[in-house]
Amino acid sequence: MGLDMKTKKKLSEETAKRYCTAAKKQKTKILDEFIATTGYNRKYAIHVLKNSAYVKLTHFNNVARQSVQVITKTRKKRNYEKYYGQDVQQEVIRLWIFSMYLCAKRLVPFIRDNIDYFAQKFSYDEKLKAKLARISSATVGRILKPEIPKHSIRGISTTRPVKNLNKLIPIRTFFDWDERKPGFFEVDTVANCGISTQGQYICTLTLTDVHSGWTENRALLNKAHRWVKEAIEDVKEKLPFQMKGIDSDNGSEFKNTQLLQWCKSNEIIFTRSRSYKKNDNCFVEQKNDSVVRHIVGYYRFEGEAARAVMADLYQQYNKLVNFFFPSMKIISKKRIDAKVIKKYDTAKTPY
Repeated sequence: MGLDMKTKKKLSEETAKRYCTAAKKQKTKILDEFIATTGYNRKYAIHVLKNSAYVKLTHFNNVARQSVQVITKTRKKRNYEKYYGQDVQQEVIRLWIFSMYLCAKRLVPFIRDNIDYFAQKFSYDEKLKAKLARISSATVGRILKPEIPKHSIRGISTTRPVKNLNKLIPIRTFFDWDERKPGFFEVDTVANCGISTQGQYICTLTLTDVHSGWTENRALLNKAHRWVKEAIEDVKEKLPFQMKGIDSDNGSEFKNTQLLQWCKSNEIIFTRSRSYKKNDNCFVEQKNDSVVRHIVGYYRFEGEAARAVMADLYQQYNKLVNFFFPSMKIISKKRIDAKVIKKYDTAKTPY
């Protein structure tokens, strides 16, 4: 292994002190040693030694004295003008909020696919439009990094596991799904209860297709078995492809005879995740945050009037998520020491 630059610089300074005061024959020996140690070309090594130190003559009381001085060169710091200035950064943040907080790798294709619309809506000039069209996901990530904590908040889990029907509803880990085709959905509910779970509050039912990422949301008055079953039935009727299976957590809103009988009568596979294993339903869990929480937040909603407004909101927002917002899947994960390197497929819309 060769010497690093810091070591070479220090060695050059110390060798140059000897080199500039040595006789010609000694200079040749010093030069040969220096080349053998650093691996420099001979001409370049001479240049380095000549320009790293010099002999300084001083006179005091008519007596000449010699001293060796190291030449210190201060590197002038270059000040580059930022290519993506404040105007671009402000627009990236605005489009990030406009897109309901898409991550950088999904935000970039979203901007590129809709740049003409944004240019018209926000009155971009050609220069700003061109910069936004070619900005990379890494640059967007750096711009958004200080903004993300300002918009972060956590919700409350209201899942209450039940043990009945366990024998009738198999665990998906041990049940084969053909996830290479659309139609197999993970389902979950999100509590729009604010900071308290007391009383009755609106719940959001989320269904995510494992293959395509197609996501449907429905606003429920509460977690009653009837509302959950009717909402899933409504999703089934309006899907552009056939629903073949659903996979839920162990909450009582899913593990009940109403939904089980409905699935059997419609020839839909019904499976469940393992208890306390959130990653078993990782696709829908991710949509709970990136879709539901980003559009309705963590506030408390209750009553039929609020449910009707949320239902209308989801009806429009589902189209935006499925037809316009790109999504990605992890292809592989590789651990290198303490770091996990993830590879994703190309970001594209579920449609």
